[in-house]
Amino acid sequence: MDFNKEFIKKVIYNSGDVFLPDSIKNFLKKDIIGSSNKTFYITWWSIIHFINGIIVGALYLHYNYNKKHYFLAMLSIHTLWEVWQIAIGMSSPIKTTGRGNIVDSIVDTLLFMLGSYLCFVYY
Repeated sequence: MDFNKEFIKKVIYNSGDVFLPDSIKNFLKKDIIGSSNKTFYITWWSIIHFINGIIVGALYLHYNYNKKHYFLAMLSIHTLWEVWQIAIGMSSPIKTTGRGNIVDSIVDTLLFMLGSYLCFVYY
């Protein structure tokens, strides 16, 4: 029974990294700007959030969902993702430094929204 419980916990936690292999996750964790040991930093994961904003936005527009609710939908989708990462222990809304801090969540959300905005403008 404990094996199954630990296995399920591991699967749930790994869902926060979209089940990517360790080699890719380690690359995506590399700092581009700042340092992940500090409050503010940009990693390749941050760039993935930007690209995801473009992809999710394009899918939303492609399937002709209501443009009036576009930005609220984009913000809701990304916020649900960030809340999921908090729920599984991957991020912390009370940490101000290090990986998964509140500033990282805000930056990721802003980059996702920037990607979705660019998609909205140029789609």
